[in-house]
Amino acid sequence: MWRAMLAGAWLALLTLGVALGAATNVGRTTIPQTVQAENNPTLQPMFRIYIENWAGGTISKVENDGTHIKIGTVLQAAGAPKPASDGFWAAHYDRASDGTHGCVTATAVNAIHLRVGPEATYDPLAPDAWMPYLITLLPREHYDHDNPRSTAAIYTDISGGSALFGGWTAPFVGSPLRYLRADGQWRPITEYFAGDYSKTAPKRLLIVVEKPTVNGSSPEYIEFENWAAGDTVNGVTRSANGRVLLRYPGGAPRHIADVLQRVQGTGRFIGSEYAEVGRIRANHPGVIDLSTSPKVGYTTNQELRGGLQIIPANHAKYLYYNLGQNYGLIDHAQWMIVGPIGADRAMLADARYTIDGRLSFDPAWEAIAPLFAMYIRPKHIPGQPSASTLWQYSSDWGATWHDPPAIQGVTDPSTGSPVAAWTNLRIWLRY
Repeated sequence: MWRAMLAGAWLALLTLGVALGAATNVGRTTIPQTVQAENNPTLQPMFRIYIENWAGGTISKVENDGTHIKIGTVLQAAGAPKPASDGFWAAHYDRASDGTHGCVTATAVNAIHLRVGPEATYDPLAPDAWMPYLITLLPREHYDHDNPRSTAAIYTDISGGSALFGGWTAPFVGSPLRYLRADGQWRPITEYFAGDYSKTAPKRLLIVVEKPTVNGSSPEYIEFENWAAGDTVNGVTRSANGRVLLRYPGGAPRHIADVLQRVQGTGRFIGSEYAEVGRIRANHPGVIDLSTSPKVGYTTNQELRGGLQIIPANHAKYLYYNLGQNYGLIDHAQWMIVGPIGADRAMLADARYTIDGRLSFDPAWEAIAPLFAMYIRPKHIPGQPSASTLWQYSSDWGATWHDPPAIQGVTDPSTGSPVAAWTNLRIWLRY
């Protein structure tokens, strides 16, 4: 009986060409004018990810015609969700692209975090008024090595860095999450929990993956000029912030944001061991994580990890000043920090998170597309670079582009990190 219910439910989800709102959930700020279009795109159905949340349950890619392609099996089901840790504060910032508050809140080669509630807007004046609740999808390696295993995770037999986890079925941040209601309707996951997170997670879940387009086209690349005003890079002192540029095929690059802190080294970012050099490790409302690590698989050796991160300015400040994560971020070589056009990087040294009732960097970039929602996914198909999301660097202001070298462990200018000479980074988007 349930198979017939599912067949009808698939068709009900295929609403083609729907323009919906931004995935940001942050109050007391505005969406940058430069990316209004990208935050109100037309969303075209690509596929769905169907998950049977029980041991032995099937995980499948569902094509738009309803065809199921099995991609994995559930090894351990999730029970009740758990609140996000302070380390993943960014889960506050986003909501689904359909306007609900249940969605993919992090997509990565080593995990997919699913936000299941609450239905609440993040208020920077009361940042700890509520915590987001999560269910996590994890690869086979976690099932083999986690001790104890999380009761709020769906453990799969899918290897890290493949399929859901940075492969051909990786979803986007903001992809809506739904559950199958008893009447056969796929409904927003927040309706199921309705604020009661003691409930066991639903038996059937669905992630809706959609391609964002603006005037029928999707971006070709995002480029970061790797300097802030006053920086001297390769012997040249820059008078203005580096630009973040967005380009569509056949068009000119468009200035959408500014670089407030340049990246000059690499860090031991967890999960990079499942990526490959030049791939996206993760994307969530507060990060783009770029891998410089070869894919080594499960390891406890932190020196085998490597990568760099791009983060939005308010998020960097909150983690650094309010949550005490002052081991990195501001004034550290492994992080690039971006903000709105015209922002002054001196504000990074001001500990105030809000000023006159608004975020210190306003408009804000937390959970804003195309950087921190809806457009970037860690998609890698071995042997098919033209179908994979990858990144490159330039050391000559964008005249020539190169694949990054393998760099593992912590590096910075004092250790001769080659990243210190990089003038530009470019992420090539593939849909």
